[in-house]
Amino acid sequence: MKKLIFSMVLVLVIVLSACNEETNEVDTTETQAVPADQSGETVTVLMNIQMKMIQTIRKHLEPVTTYERSEGTGDLEAAVEASNRIANELRGIEIPENLDASLQVDMKDSIELLALYFEERAATLADGSDMEEMDAALGDFHQKIGDTFSAAGLHAPNFEKDVQ
Repeated sequence: MKKLIFSMVLVLVIVLSACNEETNEVDTTETQAVPADQSGETVTVLMNIQMKMIQTIRKHLEPVTTYERSEGTGDLEAAVEASNRIANELRGIEIPENLDASLQVDMKDSIELLALYFEERAATLADGSDMEEMDAALGDFHQKIGDTFSAAGLHAPNFEKDVQ
């Protein structure tokens, strides 16, 4: 009786392992082609630029957000200075030359639009003007960088939480 049960378990294990091998076969003729841009340096370069932009913003953003949350009772001069400093440091971000020429231009334009947003933010803080131009500048930046990243096969980044 033990031999019969043992042999049935053994047969069951062999059958199951054979079935498992059939389902694990991979059809190599249907491999999905990875776009050249996504497989190499371009993605890394764009992500590094994005991280530099975020680090630059976060490094100096605290006085700006502190003033905005204080509803005018904080240090206006420090907030305006910090916002202008962010704009200047963003313009100092270098775009590597090994990036495709059109992507270089698009990233420079994107960085310039983000710098303009922070200059507009400084002006809005200083004179208490309407925030429509500031919001429009941020919208233009998101559109440009989104188009640039999409052209490289990446999802458009959202800097909304990084500028708050």
